Order: sequence, then structure tokens, then C-alpha cells
Amino acid sequence: MATNQTQDLITSDSLDDSIVTQIERGCTCFGMFTNTCLLPIIIFRSPQDIGVYKFLMMYIAVFELFFGWLELMTVPEMFTEGSAFIVTIDPDKAVLPDGFLQISILIYCGSFATSLAIFGVQFAYRYEVLRGNTPRTSYSFFNFVFWGGIPLIVALLWTLSCWVFLGRNEYVDMVMRQDSFPSNLGNKTIGFVGIYFYPRLLDGSTVINWDSFIGMALCTCILFGSETLMLYFAFKSYLITKTLMTSTCSTSFRRLQWQLFYALISQTIIPILFMQIPLSILYVTLFLNISIPLIGKLQAFTISLYLTTDALPTMLIIRPYRETILGFFACFKKCFCVRVGPTTQAGTETGISMNQISSRYVVP
Repeated sequence: MATNQTQDLITSDSLDDSIVTQIERGCTCFGMFTNTCLLPIIIFRSPQDIGVYKFLMMYIAVFELFFGWLELMTVPEMFTEGSAFIVTIDPDKAVLPDGFLQISILIYCGSFATSLAIFGVQFAYRYEVLRGNTPRTSYSFFNFVFWGGIPLIVALLWTLSCWVFLGRNEYVDMVMRQDSFPSNLGNKTIGFVGIYFYPRLLDGSTVINWDSFIGMALCTCILFGSETLMLYFAFKSYLITKTLMTSTCSTSFRRLQWQLFYALISQTIIPILFMQIPLSILYVTLFLNISIPLIGKLQAFTISLYLTTDALPTMLIIRPYRETILGFFACFKKCFCVRVGPTTQAGTETGISMNQISSRYVVP
């Protein structure tokens, strides 16, 4: 009887996880769709005053398309319990070959770091544009490598810390042998990154896993470093943008700068809300040894929400982009909605006389 109840509980949990996974995939697909729509709009409908900044927006759109594609191909799963945090890729759910799973999960971790750093770079670039630093913001190969390379360097550092310090070891294997850890992985070849701060040994004693502490310390420095730079350059950009209201610049230029600023603020709130805050909560609970499985599932779900919503502020706040989208919907409505011509009577009559009915079916 107890065995049947346990099996029923496992089946119910598996069904719930499957539903959540499908929702996450749907969110990721929608995010890829919005970025696919946004990319040609940036290329062909950007105002002249936006300058080289449009290439940075294109860079972000392409990156989020890659991040979404990687998540669909790998379907990472996150497990948290106490001071343990495990990220795995199940080969039965992933599309990629088994030999690429470990590399894929490291690239996935690096992409997560890129998403944290990329908006700090964007604010820094906006600040340099507003203060008139032409050598740093002009169209040149060096500037493209400089601004586009910073998020990639952050991703590389994050990936290396995960590879060196957060790989499999005897302590993390203890977590995977626990009954609370998902048992559907069995002896499969999986992609894996794991943390276990306070392993409990067989004799009941607790030790400190310094590899996990060092790896997470590096990741935490990157996390809070990106947040600090983002807030600093956001505040500086706000002050300069505010001074434009009293400058001799054209009205259209000032309006565009405010639209870009508000779009960037909104676009930055999204990763803070859906990635940095959940990750900070996860770090704190792991450090205090009080994490629960729900936190890991929440982190996985909020990453999909980030990919779903991040392109929307740019599409809706910047006026030329918004007008392009509204114009498309207006054209779609004009082409495909049923329209009644002025000489057509269909749908305008509320009744018909019996004489008309009989006259239609007279047999000679």
C-alpha cells in the first residue's frame, strides 16, 4: 500500500514537472518570436538619430535568440535542497547529442552571466554617447569588439568558475544519491553543474566544501559587479538625459533620447526581477542551508519569463518601432478581416417575407 502511494506521488510530481516544462518552452518560444520580429525592425526602422546604438540593440536581440535556442535544445533542470544546488540536462529531454551535454550546460551558465552583464554595458555605452565621447562610440571595428566583448569576457569567467569549481566531486555525488534528488536520471550521461556548501558525511559530521564556496564567490562578484555598474551608469545617464531638456538639441532628438532611456530602464528591470533577484534569494538560502526545491524550480521558470518579456519594452516604447508594429497589425486587419461592401445586403436584413420564400421555390 505504501509503495503504491509513493509511486502515485512520483507520477503526480512528474506530471506537474512536465506541465511546467511545457510552459517554460512556450514562454521561450514566444520570446524568440518577439526578438525575431524586433531584429528587422531595428535594422530597417531605426531613426537616424539613434546612430550606432542600433547595433548594440541588434547584438542583444541576437544573443537572446541564441539563449532561447540553447534553452530549447537542452531544457536545463534545477534542483535545490539545503545547501545544495544542482543544474542538470536530461538526455531524454535534450535535443543535442549526449557528448555535447556537458559543454552545453557550461555555455548555458555563461549565457546566464552574459544576460546579467549586457545591460550594464548598454547603460555604459548610452552614458558615453550622451557625454559626447565620439572615439568610444563611433562606428569602428575596435568599438564593436570592445563593447560586444565585455559580456563575452564576463561569460567566459563565469563559465570557467563553473567548470573548475562546480563540477562533479565526492560531495556533490552525495546529493545525487539522496532520495530527494530526482531519480529519473539513473545511469544516463548528463550535463551537470553542482554546488554543495555543507556536505554531511556518513558519520554525521558536517564539512565545508571549499570548491563550492570559491566558485560561488566568483559568480557572486560578477553578479554584484554587474548590478553596481548598471546602477551607476543608469544614474549618470539619467542626469545627462535630464539636462537635454534645457539644451539646444531638436525636440525630436530629445524625445528619442528619453524613449531610449525609458526603454533601457524597462528592459533592465526585467532581468533584475526575473534573474538577479531569484538568483540572490537562491544564494542566500544556500548559504544559510535552508533552500527548498521550489526555489530551484522558480529560478528555472523565471529565466524563461526573462526571455519572454525582455524585447517588449524596446518594441513598445520607442516610437518608430511601436508605429511599425501597429502598422503591421492594421495592415493585417485590413487584409484578412471580413469587410461588407456598400452594395451587399448580407447581414443587413432582419427578416424576409413568406412571399419571397415561396417565390424562390416555385415549380413550373
